[in-house]
Amino acid sequence: MRRTLLPLAAIAAPALLAACATAEGYRQQTELWLGLPSDALLLERGAPVTRDTLSDGREMWVYFEQEHHHTDGYTRSIPDTRTVRRKNDAGEFVEITETFHRTVYEPPRDWWTECETRFVIGHDGRIQDFRFNGDGCVAEEIY
Repeated sequence: MRRTLLPLAAIAAPALLAACATAEGYRQQTELWLGLPSDALLLERGAPVTRDTLSDGREMWVYFEQEHHHTDGYTRSIPDTRTVRRKNDAGEFVEITETFHRTVYEPPRDWWTECETRFVIGHDGRIQDFRFNGDGCVAEEIY
């Protein structure tokens, strides 16, 4: 699961308990940064990958995260049914449905996830807006 960095004040919020990580959860948790001083962002996430100046003089700070994932190979059992036609003791053909389990092998898997988050820092040094993109931009939902 991805570690999401939050403002320290938000970590204590009991509403952070949630079921699973989603892009909506990432949006909700990143939204908690709005209005905070940019110094809080620097302290929590470190220096951005890039800083650009927007046409109105505000800054855009870009953070990029890449995470490697790996699963080992494993086998799993899948229930299945089949219908068999057999001859009974009286010589009549009858159909019998049997349930059995197939073993399926899942090979090892390696993949990367990425998340780019762009924060807009206002003239007052506070975080005003954000955008994000990538399959790694997931976090637990707050509400």
